[in-house]
Amino acid sequence: MRNALVLIDHDQSSAADFNWTPASVPPSYLQERGPTDPFFINVAQQLGLAALPDDWARALAIGSHLLGSSPVLRGEAIKLDLRGTYRSIVGSGEGYCGDFADVFIAIALAAGMPVRSWAFSFDGFGGDGHIWPEIWNRQLGRWQLVDIFNNYQFFESVGVPLSALELRQALLSNSTQLKLAPLYPGARVGWSIEEKAWRYYRSGLPEWYMWWGNNVFTYDRALLVRTFSGVSRSLEQLGAIAQGVFPPVKLMVTEVNRDQASALWRLRFHLFVVACVCVLAFVAFLLSLCFWFCARRRPSYQS
Repeated sequence: MRNALVLIDHDQSSAADFNWTPASVPPSYLQERGPTDPFFINVAQQLGLAALPDDWARALAIGSHLLGSSPVLRGEAIKLDLRGTYRSIVGSGEGYCGDFADVFIAIALAAGMPVRSWAFSFDGFGGDGHIWPEIWNRQLGRWQLVDIFNNYQFFESVGVPLSALELRQALLSNSTQLKLAPLYPGARVGWSIEEKAWRYYRSGLPEWYMWWGNNVFTYDRALLVRTFSGVSRSLEQLGAIAQGVFPPVKLMVTEVNRDQASALWRLRFHLFVVACVCVLAFVAFLLSLCFWFCARRRPSYQS
């Protein structure tokens, strides 16, 4: 239901529409334009990111920090703000893919690196799936995918990490040159048996989409987000949607997944109808209550 509420561009069907660069960010994309949290500026400084030779080296340094700070990675969801999520990851190894992606994006933005996030699902573009960030390597002028939670990078030529779209095409074509390697060799990888990793990624191919925004700091500062953070993740996200800071979802629609995409759009329509009915019912209730109260206060006259 959350993804249905934030859907955009029903007619989206071309992978080329996702192939924009930081020099040509689509106007509808919620790009982070607010102030960077000083906490994450300090993290970037402590990691010495500015002194590293290129953005891929910076991505590896961030990955090593998040994956290697705790001896145990628990993979449990964190229901805290951005700072609390970072502390839980590096302090106790908690966090699932969305938590790792948000914190990775926060540190990357603090280091001045353009970054965005992709996702795929197994349940009709719903919440059962995976999210992974992609950096724009300013030195090479290309996107490069980072599976920060599963500790993987992907390549066909050694030393040239693939972008998300390149990886997707390689998986679709069953490229024999496709390889993966740990981002940080000192931490666990998602699967001890490599074929299980490939099976997982291939099973997600029919339902790729992009989170249409990287505004992690603006989201974190939003009033309704802070009000419900730590209370309920669902209420927090509904508050973010109501305040307009929750990133939209842009589907990569193909002939394979067109039915699932259409079903999600129908769900979106039904949710808005139900919301309108609820609002009208609430207004009617308030009016009835007001009329009842006025009737009780009206003086009665006896003959």
